[in-house]
Amino acid sequence: MKKVLTWIKPTWNGMHIGNYLGAFKPFLHLAEWKDAYIFIADYHSLTSVHDGETLRNNKQRLLAEYFALLPENSNITVFEQSKVTRINDISWILSSVTPYALMLRAHSFKDSQNKNSDINMATFNYPILMAADIISYDTDLVPVWKDQKQHLEFARDIAGNFNKTYKTDFFKLPDPIISEEMMTIPWTDGRKMSKSYDNFIGIFDSEKILKKKIMSIVTWSEGLEESKDPENCNVFALIKFFASMRQQNEIAAKYKAGNYGYGHAKLELLAILLDYFSEARTKFEQYMENPELISKRIAEWNTKANSLADQKYSDLMKIVGLDK
Repeated sequence: MKKVLTWIKPTWNGMHIGNYLGAFKPFLHLAEWKDAYIFIADYHSLTSVHDGETLRNNKQRLLAEYFALLPENSNITVFEQSKVTRINDISWILSSVTPYALMLRAHSFKDSQNKNSDINMATFNYPILMAADIISYDTDLVPVWKDQKQHLEFARDIAGNFNKTYKTDFFKLPDPIISEEMMTIPWTDGRKMSKSYDNFIGIFDSEKILKKKIMSIVTWSEGLEESKDPENCNVFALIKFFASMRQQNEIAAKYKAGNYGYGHAKLELLAILLDYFSEARTKFEQYMENPELISKRIAEWNTKANSLADQKYSDLMKIVGLDK
């Protein structure tokens, strides 16, 4: 069975529908009939999150959201990067075969260099730890967007450098599954839905906040009685992602018939979203109110991830001569 792995950094607070449609839902489909893993990249988040309470809260909410959204019969293992005890040891060994010149080409380093001259070493070493995250579990496939492609390329380069140096095929060179263009979720100004633009709809926002955000979507200026084009409307574009085909057809007919305002469409979108995520929102509240449920579930998966990494580390130590 092919092994597929992805990750998420707990540097934000709350998943929005763009995250869900563009990354989470596609991974669910990809994970079918595969040995699938998602790790919470909390070590990586330390490059930018420098407040312990903020990081703890972000992780707690992120895990509650993922557990709420995962189907009960899901075969996906979710684990914490920081609880894999050998991941930094593996990263250090990999750093010994990683050229300095390679790190200077890293996007994460260049971006930080352009934005801030005070670059921490975690940012500089980021690609090596990411390589360890990817190749320590004998990963076969890694889904990446075009702007994340370098992470996988670096992991392959670093694994290849190790194999060449020690004349072995110890590390697999995982293959990318590349989406040519990240799914763009429309919003008020034609830009993609993004937290950086502060134009997102959070899946687990309160109903009051959801309604406020949905009612603020910019629409055209036709009067209530006028016919409207559903295919040229931000509200209907969102409805199509979550409504059944029957609902879509019914709502499209209302647009064209007239006497149906954009306010009506926004209220229908609100109802559709609340219905679509009803079960997940209930489970999310249960996890947030009972954090011990999160702790119990993640502990089991952390143990599984450690077992894989421990074996890889043990074999790695033999190859490099540190086993005795």
